[in-house]
Amino acid sequence: MSRKTIVALLSALAAFAGCASTQQTAAVAPPPAPRGIEGSWASTGGAVAYNANFTNGTFTSTESGTGAVLAEGTYRPLGPGQVTIEYTSRVRGTRIAANCNQVEPDRLACASSNGSRFEFTRRG
Repeated sequence: MSRKTIVALLSALAAFAGCASTQQTAAVAPPPAPRGIEGSWASTGGAVAYNANFTNGTFTSTESGTGAVLAEGTYRPLGPGQVTIEYTSRVRGTRIAANCNQVEPDRLACASSNGSRFEFTRRG
C-alpha cells in the first residue's frame, strides 16, 4: 500500500471513530404531574385487601378478592392533594368521615373520624 493510501485510511478511520464516539444525549422528560385523587386506588396493609374508587365526587370501596362493596359515599377536595370522604360502611352500618392527603403522586394517607388510619396506592 502506498503512503497516501495508508494516510487516507487512517484519516477515514479517525473521522469514523469521532462520529462513533459522539454520544447524543436524550432529552430527559420531567416527572409526571400528580394526577389528583380521581381514579382507582388499592389499600396497603390492613386485614382485608380492598380497592377504592374516586369518580366525580362518588367514593366506593370494594373487596379485592370478591368485588363485594364495603363502603359507599362521597368525597370533595379540600385543596391541592387533599380530600375529605364521607362514607357508610356496609360492614358496620356506620357513617364515617375521613381526611386524606396525597403524600406522593401515587400514595394517599387517610385518617378517619373513628380513629383509624389507612393508606392507598394508585392502581394503573
